[in-house]
Amino acid sequence: MKVHPIHAAPLAALVLAGAWLLRGASAQEERRKSVEKLLAEMEKLRGSRYNVAREEGRFLNMLVKMTGSRRALELGTSNGYSAIWLGLALEEIGGRLTTVEISPERAAEARENLAKAGLADRVRVIEGDAHKVARELEGPFDFIFIDADMGNDLDYFNVLMPKLSPGGVMLRHNAIRYASTMRDFLEAVKRHPELDTVILSVTMDDGFSLSRRRKAP
Repeated sequence: MKVHPIHAAPLAALVLAGAWLLRGASAQEERRKSVEKLLAEMEKLRGSRYNVAREEGRFLNMLVKMTGSRRALELGTSNGYSAIWLGLALEEIGGRLTTVEISPERAAEARENLAKAGLADRVRVIEGDAHKVARELEGPFDFIFIDADMGNDLDYFNVLMPKLSPGGVMLRHNAIRYASTMRDFLEAVKRHPELDTVILSVTMDDGFSLSRRRKAP
């Protein structure tokens, strides 16, 4: 039987490639743990920051990936909890998020948390009144998440509906517990001829209105 010699150079290259792969996997795992720790810390402030529940954050993350959304908008950043869930999904598919927060303190807190999550270049935080900012933003968006200023939701809808891409989705948080407060908005999304709308919950407590804009036949 003829034995072929193992050349040192190719073997060294294989070892080096394996080391780089292991290093990359290790870095990814370290980041995953870091982000998980950050989210857990932020969840302690959920009541004062009016964040979505963890199950709702996971739902938003999954929905972005399921729809393949690449240009997302969030109204109501707070400290960036939901923006992190959205940003992580958008990172996987090469998308970007613009999120709007009226409070300077919360906007600064969100930027800090997003930087800790490694998403500073993926998520743009705009400080300002979402009603005004929404008018200035150039569409289209294929994912719109509204979690701000209950009671004035109809204005958001009127401004953003023309900027929602065909096939795009629009979500409104708190659509179960505070349905009476946002009655005008909910009626608008249910009756609009270009939208299919459902009300759903992943916590069996509060939930979302979820609307999808139909594509032209």
